[in-house]
Amino acid sequence: MNNEARTGFLRKLVDQVRSHEYPYEKRPKKNVNWSAYDLAQINETADMLDLIKDLVDAADARVRARHTPEKREPGRPPTSAADVAKVLLAQSYLGVSNRVAEGLLRLFWHNLGINSTFSYKTIERGYDREAVNEILDEVMLLSNVPIQGLEKTFAIDGTGTPTHMKQSYAHDRERQNRERDRGGQEAAVRDAFPRGIREYVYSVGIVGTKYKLFASFQNTLDHSKGEAAFMPMAIAQTKALHPGMEMLTGDGLHATRLACQLTEDAGAVPRFLPKRNLNFKSYRSPAWIHMLMALSRDPKSWLRDYYQREAVETANSMVVMENPYPLRKRLDVRRLTEDYLRRVDHNIRGLCYLAYVEDLKVSPKSWTTVA
Repeated sequence: MNNEARTGFLRKLVDQVRSHEYPYEKRPKKNVNWSAYDLAQINETADMLDLIKDLVDAADARVRARHTPEKREPGRPPTSAADVAKVLLAQSYLGVSNRVAEGLLRLFWHNLGINSTFSYKTIERGYDREAVNEILDEVMLLSNVPIQGLEKTFAIDGTGTPTHMKQSYAHDRERQNRERDRGGQEAAVRDAFPRGIREYVYSVGIVGTKYKLFASFQNTLDHSKGEAAFMPMAIAQTKALHPGMEMLTGDGLHATRLACQLTEDAGAVPRFLPKRNLNFKSYRSPAWIHMLMALSRDPKSWLRDYYQREAVETANSMVVMENPYPLRKRLDVRRLTEDYLRRVDHNIRGLCYLAYVEDLKVSPKSWTTVA
């Protein structure tokens, strides 16, 4: 089969897939240990608070080990950044305001390993405190340690967290796609996030398809950017946490030659569904040709790999179900932190369940080495 015939074959195939007409055989459903899952639900809140404590303590120790102790300044010492990080994670998990979080601190201070209480203003200022954000980044890293070497396939996708109750990111993305199809104003910017009646916090995340934990997460308030702008950093972060990454899958927005080459350069196989008007011109991206050739040789196996991208959509939906309310903060920098906290909490909650369902060692106290 020459390139012209192969191009025609793939265009027809992609059109069938996008029109939901291709006879795809679905994967068999996974068996779930429901008794272990029920036990995880029963113990979720207690386990969540305990794991927040353990992860933040471990993260704080790693952060302090990287910095030289600062000279003691006169005046009242600042509240421990680790204590503030614990409260922010617990606040995000419970979905309460700053003032309610101050009250809950009196109730859960022992579970979180905090020696003193502090005011809601300290909690509020923690959302734009650099030392707190550094600890949260370290907690995100540590939340991937139990699945290192076990997670091989990853999926990438973008989404938006609303700042108003009457917003729907999925609805605005569909509207944007319709305008692009009609050649509207947004057609000129092919890779821009959709705008809504209010601002979104836009984000791009990479999720493991087996355990559905975030390996990379970045967010922004700039709607003129698109998912492709975040891909190099997202792939680099995932590769650093999971050196054994074997495959990356994503929707049509990622079906570009640059995305394929970035993925292949990281040692992974790209699986991005191409557009209907695809062609075999490489434009200095051998990875693009490799991906299309694999699709033409064995479409069913290729699509079986590609449809694992549903894992990242599932993870994003789980975050929405866990946080069914819009972002509360008004300052942009605090909105970004509030949105980030939801993903860190998602990973910690996932570990709480994996401890029962998969029998993983999820607490830093049980780890022998940490990457």
